[in-house]
Amino acid sequence: MAYFHFRCGDRVTLQNENCTAVRTNYESNFDHGVVITAEPIPNDVLFEIKIDKKANNWSGGVVIGVTEVQPSLFDFPHCATRLNHSAWLMSGYSLVKNGITIVENYGQNLDNLNQDERVGLIKTSEGDLIFLINGESQGVAFEGLPSVVYGVVDLYGNCVQVTIASPVQREHNNDDCMSGSSVLAIENDNLNVTLGADISELSLSSSNSLDIRMDMNVSLTLPEEIPRKLCFHERCGSLIKLSNEQRTAERRRPLDEFNNGVVMTHRPLRDAELFEIRIDRLVDKWSGSIEMGITTHNPATLVFPATMTNMRSGTIMMSGCGILTNGKGTRREYGDFNLDELSEGDRVGMMRKVNGNLHYFINGMDQGIAAQCVPQCVWGVIDLYGMTIKVSIVERDEREEQNLMTRRNTRDQQLQIPESKPPTDYYDRLTFHPNCGSHAQVVNNGRTAHRPNAADDFNNGVVLTTRPLKSEEMFEIRLDRVVTKWAGSIEIGVTTHSPTDLEFPFTMTNVRSGTWMMTGSGIMHNGITVQEQYGVNLDRLQVGDRVGVIRKNNGYLNFYVNGVDQGMASSNVPERVYGVIDLYGQAVEATIVDVYDYGSPDTMNSSVSNTTLYSDLRFHHVHGRNAMIINNGLTAWRPQPLAEFNGGIVFSSRPLREGEVFEITIDSMVDRWSGSIELGVTAVRPDEIDLPSTATDLGRDTWMLSGCSVIENGVTIKSSYPCDLDTLEVNARIGVMQTADRAIEFFKDGVSQGTACVVPQGNLYAVVDLYGQCAQVSIACASPVAATPAVSAVMESCQRSETSASLQAASVVQATSELDIHQFYECPSKAYVLSDERRIATRAKDVLQSVVYSATQLCQDEIFEVSLEGLQPHLAGTLCFGVTPTPPSPNTLSLPPDTAYITGNELIYKNQVQQIFAPSLQWLRVGDRVGIVRTPDSSLKTFVNGEELPVIFPRLPDVLYVVIDMRGSCSSVQVVSRRMTISSPIASIRLQDSLELMVDQETGVITTGIVIEPVINEEVEDPTEDHDLQPDKIHHSPIPELVKYEFHDNHGRNIEITNRSVARRVASYNQGVVLVQPALRYNQGVHVTIEQVDKNWSSSLMLGVVCGLPERLTLPGTLLSFKGSCCILAHDWISINGVKTRSNYAQRLQGLSIGDTVGVVLTEDGLQLVINNHPEEIVQWIPRPGLGAYAVFDLYGQCTQVKIQHEEDEEEKVVEVVDFEKADLEACEKERSSLTLPLTSCTSSNIPVMTNSATATNTSAGGVMVTSGNAVSFAKISITPLTPTKQPPCQYLLECCKFKKSLLLPDEYFTTDEPTCYCTNCYRTKSLDVEALKDESLIGWVKFPLKNLRNLSTDKWHTAYYPSKLGTIRCILDKGQLLTKEQMQYCNLIGQRHDDIQVVFSPSMQHCLQEPFKIEPGKEALGAFQVVVKPGAYSVARDSPEWSTKETGAISLQALLLQLRTI
Repeated sequence: MAYFHFRCGDRVTLQNENCTAVRTNYESNFDHGVVITAEPIPNDVLFEIKIDKKANNWSGGVVIGVTEVQPSLFDFPHCATRLNHSAWLMSGYSLVKNGITIVENYGQNLDNLNQDERVGLIKTSEGDLIFLINGESQGVAFEGLPSVVYGVVDLYGNCVQVTIASPVQREHNNDDCMSGSSVLAIENDNLNVTLGADISELSLSSSNSLDIRMDMNVSLTLPEEIPRKLCFHERCGSLIKLSNEQRTAERRRPLDEFNNGVVMTHRPLRDAELFEIRIDRLVDKWSGSIEMGITTHNPATLVFPATMTNMRSGTIMMSGCGILTNGKGTRREYGDFNLDELSEGDRVGMMRKVNGNLHYFINGMDQGIAAQCVPQCVWGVIDLYGMTIKVSIVERDEREEQNLMTRRNTRDQQLQIPESKPPTDYYDRLTFHPNCGSHAQVVNNGRTAHRPNAADDFNNGVVLTTRPLKSEEMFEIRLDRVVTKWAGSIEIGVTTHSPTDLEFPFTMTNVRSGTWMMTGSGIMHNGITVQEQYGVNLDRLQVGDRVGVIRKNNGYLNFYVNGVDQGMASSNVPERVYGVIDLYGQAVEATIVDVYDYGSPDTMNSSVSNTTLYSDLRFHHVHGRNAMIINNGLTAWRPQPLAEFNGGIVFSSRPLREGEVFEITIDSMVDRWSGSIELGVTAVRPDEIDLPSTATDLGRDTWMLSGCSVIENGVTIKSSYPCDLDTLEVNARIGVMQTADRAIEFFKDGVSQGTACVVPQGNLYAVVDLYGQCAQVSIACASPVAATPAVSAVMESCQRSETSASLQAASVVQATSELDIHQFYECPSKAYVLSDERRIATRAKDVLQSVVYSATQLCQDEIFEVSLEGLQPHLAGTLCFGVTPTPPSPNTLSLPPDTAYITGNELIYKNQVQQIFAPSLQWLRVGDRVGIVRTPDSSLKTFVNGEELPVIFPRLPDVLYVVIDMRGSCSSVQVVSRRMTISSPIASIRLQDSLELMVDQETGVITTGIVIEPVINEEVEDPTEDHDLQPDKIHHSPIPELVKYEFHDNHGRNIEITNRSVARRVASYNQGVVLVQPALRYNQGVHVTIEQVDKNWSSSLMLGVVCGLPERLTLPGTLLSFKGSCCILAHDWISINGVKTRSNYAQRLQGLSIGDTVGVVLTEDGLQLVINNHPEEIVQWIPRPGLGAYAVFDLYGQCTQVKIQHEEDEEEKVVEVVDFEKADLEACEKERSSLTLPLTSCTSSNIPVMTNSATATNTSAGGVMVTSGNAVSFAKISITPLTPTKQPPCQYLLECCKFKKSLLLPDEYFTTDEPTCYCTNCYRTKSLDVEALKDESLIGWVKFPLKNLRNLSTDKWHTAYYPSKLGTIRCILDKGQLLTKEQMQYCNLIGQRHDDIQVVFSPSMQHCLQEPFKIEPGKEALGAFQVVVKPGAYSVARDSPEWSTKETGAISLQALLLQLRTI
């Protein structure tokens, strides 16, 4: 039977088992509708299609023909006439060969065909191609065709839908080509062909004639063909639809019709042949069900009745529990089963024995003799009557039969099966209800809502959640698609109406009861505007922005935009409310996001940046009826494993890459059924498969491992594979991979079991069947959810899979002293080996995991850090790194249950995922470091290569041990930290300028490269005199300028500013954030006086410093919600750059009263809190370079009014220096002593120096006039660094370097050359390279040179520029090649169409269209690549300054370009 290949044109959807092709979006598109047959066209067999649907808005029509190119190699053009290689087509009434028209007038015009008309072709055994229209031959069109060709159909122009018709072997008799006859007869599987012909003449054209004379009789007998598997006859009841190579029958319109569902076997049944079917689907509407039997009537000539029991001759049927012969009952009670009581999955079979007796089999059990003396030539017959609407012919499976009987016995005995309690993260997750507005539609398992026809309508897009919101539960959605045609956009809120009771309005703001909505920037309650200016205008949201709503415990309703609280919108909101969104106007599609969602690299809510890559393998949303996908697509389970044993087929979410292992872990099993998990691959897309009960019944392009048997399309091809899946136990890992030579290999616990078979296709999806005993599995990068009570399986976190290179992050770490080295705990174990004085742990061979402990407890301010020393890339998973209060034990084989650890991109505590972060540990490589430190406030911080991860550990006991589980690819780790009391990397790692510190190994004192040179006033002092210099008496006290601070115009909604120095909160308890300008300088602070308090509220003033332009900062409802670069202090919290930590550092803020003063001072070491002139300890924090640091106060809770303190009369501060003698100055003697200076104390080359009794005044010479008695002199201090001095770095360059560092790109891709800054200042003042001088469009960019990893000689190549998303930078660097436009859209190299092979770039940056990425409020980043292109390997566009090439090898990456800009 012919059918279309699953590879097809971009706008084609295949239906009806790939026998029907439909062109989508035909109202606006006319091309990209090419399809190709999956199998070659047999000789002398008619390939015919029927036009099902036409559209009258286009010209042109269907195109049909053949091609020699295989479907897997076929390059789909936008129209078939563009095929320029090995293609023979008929288009209109013309013949086209290899894209060139060779005959203008051939036959009828295909463009004029109407709906339901047919067009076909026949390739003769002589190599001729003949086209037929409505069965009428148009004559020989082409000659000399290859022996193997595939059918090609183009749904072009007005042709919208076609279906393959009559795909069976037919008689070929072309009167227009020859006279005579060709007779084909098939009898008893023997093919006899007799050709007889008279002399005939065939004239092709007036200029070309061909005479064929035939006078022969040929008798050809071919050997017997391989018997065809039993299937249904193509002639069947009027409502029957056949599929799966005619082995599956389904009754159409099952809810409207209950009969006309008779099907018969395609041939008579043989003696002792079992004809067995499986009930695939039932409908609970009609009475009666399946009927099965035999008949002597030939299906080719039978006029099918409405029901088979109406037949009055030659028919025996089993109906219900009785036997009917020729329509009359002969046995009322037969067997132990009633066919009307069978369930989905049950099997019914029959067999005519050699002695003529007819037996029926129910689920493999022989029911005895049903009839005797049955004729020998009988056909099997099935009547899909009443409740039965779908059945499939199956082969006998004793394992399946045993499971079916177990299930039936359970039901018969009415055993109480414990209900499986579903995991909370599946059922409790918010989803959209399918009841929604008339123009809306809910997809993606209820997670996404969209308006399919957004270009035609703008309203009726109301969608509600399936359940009421919990208290304090965030209902947040992400805007996925917008259109610019309409006004208005997304609206969100809550309502007391349920989705089943609500009469959906045009817009939700029309509802007059129980509804609160945020629309635009205002709030509406029951259709009435209650706040006009509430928060961020939702009409301005773009794709990727998020908006959410929370009902709090006190009845307040708060809305959030991109995670920022907009403040209280309403109060007294009822407890039972549903979340609601209105996809209005521009809003087309929105998806619910929650804590279980991963920060995708392709979305705006990524944790760090779009360049952080993830292992994207998940289970597909298409699955069997008894399967469920949970845990964000990482876990699949059967909810009732004790009641059902099949229907658990699941697929991978995408095709597997070459050499990629799809590995799963068995989480739970039940000891009830026979058989277990089945694993394999399929070349068919999951959404195109009509799922059977078991994966071994998949009959097309599928290869499965079941037990130890390898099965191809339902047929066993190998029965002794080394791996037996039926023997696996809980926690076993199994995987499947397709190698480069197309071989399929299965893996057990990471070890290959050898080649199972060879699959010619690529793009294979993994298939898993949760069959029999297997109840739950998880992809090996997942943390499985807790097992249900029915399963009662103990599960641990499973392995993580490694798919790429490590994240890299450079760090600056000060040298450590040679103190005690951290070590691992030593105990007898076969799982690992310790070496190098217990500093290196290596996992033993053939061991899946090994747990090692630190030898000592984790001390405060002590970092414990390890580096990866060994990796096995072919294994999935990586290390687990964390802490546990459980002391080390010799018998520990797994992580203790109270361990808090990170693995992959998850923080797990007590086997529950607590947090998802980025980047992932799966990218670690050899040499990468992972560390953990305990801070003074007992919190834990983790680091990767010296960079802190955004992880917040739960509260843990004081006594903790570091524990490491070497899993999967991680085979060896080494301790690299030492036992010493240091602060965390945030506090201790300091970038140093050219002023360097070093330890004097002899005296143990710190010396600097400072040289103090005297400058003596010749009129007063003799320059030959020496003065003694006492370095230990030098102190640095800079003289700050007097700065008048005032409040900025950008402040919270509830703030009122008076005289720019007084701020008062006029309403509520929040929205009281105020900024102070100008920006703070080091060692300067801002102080305010508390003027009013309100004891009716709790909590009080919060303060701190934020970085950024004040006018561009988005101020949250409370200061602790600020997410940018900041240091915020509250009485019980400290927030560093948006990461909050419990702390009692500022607890004195809680008891403030009127008259108290509070201030912050920005020091070089961090931020210092000052309360009533009493300074607190300094909080370690470094402002973001390049951005101003502004003091900020939050008039929260009790604090309602503050006033800035101004120091009107500030005394000048003098610098105290030492007495010195002129001789000492002249000799430039420097005494080494314990001199300690702050790192930034010498930012100028001129430092004032004076005697204890002297007074000093600044002079224009840059020195200091020193008065001592009658002596006046000048002293000048200059810096002589230990290293050569450098120009002060460009702040913009430093900011871009820091941003590049945050992208975690491996250093191995970059050269050691310094990056080049092309900011405005650097461009004007520095000598730039030739490219920059030629192209001023580089202004504003910073260039990071890349290595020439392919060692290409590119001296004479041409320079070009390629714009890139931030999410594709890592992918491009890893692959070493640029992406096409389609690949750039999906940020990867997979899913590329065959016509998407052009890489487009530009000769100048000004023509590169950039796609910025918002990195923080008011700031965005852009990325691009500077490349060189081989001359002659690219083409230049005519209408735009673009270059393009298909040769990826002709492009070499030269530099990465980054740009930061304010918005």
